[in-house]
Amino acid sequence: MDSMDRRARRAFVVLADNLVTDCAPIDYLGTLAQTAADLLESACAVLLTGRRNALGLVATSANWPGPIEMSEPWTDDRPGMNAFPSGPRMYSPDLTEDDHWALFTSAVLTARFGTVQAFSMRVWEQTVGVMCLLSEHPGNLDAALAQALANLATIGVLSERARDSAVVIDQLQHALGSRVTIEQAKGILAERLQVSVDDAFSTLRRHARSNNLKLDDVARAVVAGDLPII
Repeated sequence: MDSMDRRARRAFVVLADNLVTDCAPIDYLGTLAQTAADLLESACAVLLTGRRNALGLVATSANWPGPIEMSEPWTDDRPGMNAFPSGPRMYSPDLTEDDHWALFTSAVLTARFGTVQAFSMRVWEQTVGVMCLLSEHPGNLDAALAQALANLATIGVLSERARDSAVVIDQLQHALGSRVTIEQAKGILAERLQVSVDDAFSTLRRHARSNNLKLDDVARAVVAGDLPII
């Protein structure tokens, strides 16, 4: 078993364990996004459907580019939206030669990424979201592993929905709201600690894990001023 196989095995064990424990959806998807980024040497974002079937960003890896770190529903000018309705993987191996998503492509290239793949989070005819991956090197991404991680994200979302189908939309809206709070907390910490936004996010996650707290609870405390410096 090579190094990559061992890392993937450990990652899937951790994610599977989280599926059967009382892990908040936003924390599970955050862990999955970071795991995908680490394994695939990419930046990762997970988007879920909210009201009116619009996609909203709910979790990202620490290295997801700030210029496309949007809390608002994504428009049709993004590969995630293109992947969502029909279900197939969307793939652009070299964004410097692709003009499908002008605004998105400009932001991604500015952040020094060159390849994008979007994987629909889908079971049978039900699609719950999209996992989007950005890579620096054209074509350098394991699509099968990426789809397996997207499938784990799907299972996590559907497991949460299965707890109480009457509040499905409210759960997703809560996840979207949590993402906004986390972004606010990252900005506050970055300014207060004089660090990058990525480092601020790592600080939030580290504090949550070391104190056995939910990430959105820690972010809410930072925004409210109850946890001024971590």
